[in-house]
Amino acid sequence: MCALVDSWLQGLKIAPTLYSQRLLLRPICVGDVAHIQRCVNDRRVSDNLSYTPYPYTIEMAEIWTRNVDKGMTQGTCCYWTICNNKMNNFVGSMGISLYREQENCELHYWISAEEWNKGYCTEASKRIIVHVFEDLNMHRAHVTHREHNVASKSVIEKCGFVLEGNSRESLKRFGKFENVMMYGLLRDEYLALKAKGIY
Repeated sequence: MCALVDSWLQGLKIAPTLYSQRLLLRPICVGDVAHIQRCVNDRRVSDNLSYTPYPYTIEMAEIWTRNVDKGMTQGTCCYWTICNNKMNNFVGSMGISLYREQENCELHYWISAEEWNKGYCTEASKRIIVHVFEDLNMHRAHVTHREHNVASKSVIEKCGFVLEGNSRESLKRFGKFENVMMYGLLRDEYLALKAKGIY
């Protein structure tokens, strides 16, 4: 039984509800915690994450939810639950770390393994990027992926991010050092992509 109560988590409610063609991006609620734990505890998902522990317990999911709530209250991040807007089924989670003084943010995401290969991650990422530049008026967005994660690389490239570098062996995951690929997208680049119909 989840120990969290929605009424405690006021920060989570700050996230605006966003829609795309097939998806609903809504504020995280207590009812999502069990879905988060189940999906992230799937080794297929965990193998592509950078810092999340494995195995992933319900207690870890609750701690993460509390931390996100605190960060959103402080204005340092914003996170969403991704759902299919017709079936209302849980798809994954997406968020941004906010560096407001720098007018910059970092994109984070994961998708339930059962929902892979449907284009959901690209669709949700594009919707968040529109929010970043149109609503939050950011100057820059950036994102990273572990070098082996070709699915994430594909999402990032479809969103128009520019490869900026390879942070060599900067991440230790499951006892192995790995390279991390770094990408950025500037406001002018976003506007050019929007003019081409990519956004």
